[in-house]
Amino acid sequence: MPTPTTGDLFRPTEPGFLQDPYPTYARLRAEAPIAWYDGWGAWIVTRHRDVTALLRDRRLGRVMHHLTPRTVPVAHSPPTTRAEPSAAPTPPATACPHAAFDAIQTGSLLEIEPPDHTRVKQAVQEVFTPRHVRALRGRVEALVEGLLDAVEARGEREFDLLRDFAEPVPVTVIAELLGVPEAERHRLLPWSKAIIGMFEPERTPAIASAANAAAGEFAAYVRALMAAKRARPGDDLLSRMVTVHDADPARLTEGEVVANAILFLNAGHEAVVNVIGNGMLALLRHPEQLRALRADPGLFATAIEEMMRYDSPLQFFERYVLEDLVFEGHAWPRGTRLCLYYAAANRDPETFDQPDRFDLRRDPNPHLAFGLGVHYCIGAPLARLELGVALQALLQRFPNLALAGAPPRFQPRNVFRYLTELRVRA
Repeated sequence: MPTPTTGDLFRPTEPGFLQDPYPTYARLRAEAPIAWYDGWGAWIVTRHRDVTALLRDRRLGRVMHHLTPRTVPVAHSPPTTRAEPSAAPTPPATACPHAAFDAIQTGSLLEIEPPDHTRVKQAVQEVFTPRHVRALRGRVEALVEGLLDAVEARGEREFDLLRDFAEPVPVTVIAELLGVPEAERHRLLPWSKAIIGMFEPERTPAIASAANAAAGEFAAYVRALMAAKRARPGDDLLSRMVTVHDADPARLTEGEVVANAILFLNAGHEAVVNVIGNGMLALLRHPEQLRALRADPGLFATAIEEMMRYDSPLQFFERYVLEDLVFEGHAWPRGTRLCLYYAAANRDPETFDQPDRFDLRRDPNPHLAFGLGVHYCIGAPLARLELGVALQALLQRFPNLALAGAPPRFQPRNVFRYLTELRVRA
């Protein structure tokens, strides 16, 4: 049986797709829900039931380096669909030229598998429990109100909601959580923005070089901050991780402390900023939904979930087949690369009624914006708290908020979906 391919359905570099990928996702789900895309050397998976099943399958993982020597993934021809899996093709070994970036990924919760994932998660998850997150509410509320005060004090009728509000919220919260001094926080966002470029399949050498440089600078900063916390520990996550490491380096290595401090900033920032940006754009384009939310603040909980589903900030993430498997008639040998499209799954009519409708009352809402399985986002409770506090305070402070300027445009990225700016009028 011939291997199904995306053919002309999937053109991930075209400007039209990058601005609105959802019609393409609909066609893929209907015509080629599991298909090979030669441009990335990967299988594109778009149905909710398939993405959900694969996220829960322990025969898949985020990386292969715990089983094989660390190499840059090299695209190869798709395996032929057959009844039984065959031996994996062996790509040529290519040493990773981006050592600094590779170092901060190696110990990250996002990039390790059990048993290491279990060990590291147990060492750091205390700060993200619902109880601990609830205790942070007062501080998050004060930070949000302070940012809105600053916006209001400038007296500008029009402003960029991303730059002036959405970006500072999660950076400030995560910096507080990690114990980063206020005077040094301005360095975090540029590092984060540069590093996430490495995850894009269409990255250029310049983007990769900038990501590697930022990773090296960020790691050096975290190591210096660890030394400061060791000398004078505080009530923050980095101090606690340093204490765990010093008590038992086998439980949490120094590299894992560095990698996960950077992960918490990067992941926490990207999720919250872009749910606020993409979600507020959807809300302002659906005035009937905005009116309903203003009339009933009790809708905020379901509204946040719908914002994450409707225009997911993380469009897809990669998984690798760790051992030969057959899935939905496809024989995938060890090493096969999959792109699991959360955003396409979140618009699947098999799972969601009227999936292209923005509905703040949608319940249930089994979206995959935070992932699923072993790599479900550890910071999801904190992200939901930040989003609830930020959005409710924003709409209360500016009751007449509306879109302003030219129609908003999205960055030309495939993995992370976010706006270049979001001009609004208060």
